[in-house]
Amino acid sequence: MPYTSANPRAFTALMTFLNLEVNGDPTSEDTALYTWFDDLIAICYDEAESYCGQPLRSGTVYYQFYASKAQRGLEANHSWKFIPYNANTTLTALQWRVNEFGTYANYDAANFAWNAESYANYIIFRDKTTGQFKATLSTGYSDAAMPYTILQGIAEMVALCYKQSPQGGNWFGLNSVSTGGAGQNVSNSLKTDIGWHKYFAQFVIPTV
Repeated sequence: MPYTSANPRAFTALMTFLNLEVNGDPTSEDTALYTWFDDLIAICYDEAESYCGQPLRSGTVYYQFYASKAQRGLEANHSWKFIPYNANTTLTALQWRVNEFGTYANYDAANFAWNAESYANYIIFRDKTTGQFKATLSTGYSDAAMPYTILQGIAEMVALCYKQSPQGGNWFGLNSVSTGGAGQNVSNSLKTDIGWHKYFAQFVIPTV
C-alpha cells in the first residue's frame, strides 16, 4: 500500500527538492527510507522552532505574565502586554489570579482585547496592575496550511542531513542524526550550516 507521511506537504516538498519519486508500492527499504525522512522532518521542525523562538506547527501555548510588568496604556487604567508569538497566533482565553498561590479564573471579556499585527501580537487589558495573567494561545500552522517558505526551509534542512549520510550500508544518516536516551537530535552540522535560516526570517520573534 502507498506510504502515508505524517507531514504530507513537507514530505512532498522534500521529495521534490531531492528530485526523488515516491514508490506507489514501496518495498520495505523504501518504507524505511520514507519513515526516516518523516523522523528527520520532525527533528528539523524542532530545530527551526528553536531558531525562531516560537511554534511553527499548530498547537496550544500557555503564556504567563505579571500585570505589573505590562506597559502602561494611553488611559490611566489601561495596559498592554507584548506576546512573543506571531505564527498564526490567536488568543483563545485569558485568566488572572491574585498571586502564585491563587487559582486562575477567567478574566472579564469586556476588560481585555487581542490586537494582532503582522509584526507582533499583544493583549490590551484594564483595571489590573497587580496579579498574574495566563493567556491560552492557539499558534502555528497545520501541515495543510503551512506557508511554503517554511516547507522550503524544512526540505533544505532534511536534504542537508540526507546528503551528508554515508554511502553504502550505513545510509540512515548516522553522521547527521544521533540516537540517545531522549531520542534523535540534529548534529552540529545542521546547527552550523545556516543556509536554511533565510526561510524562517519572518518567523523569528524579537527577544524581550
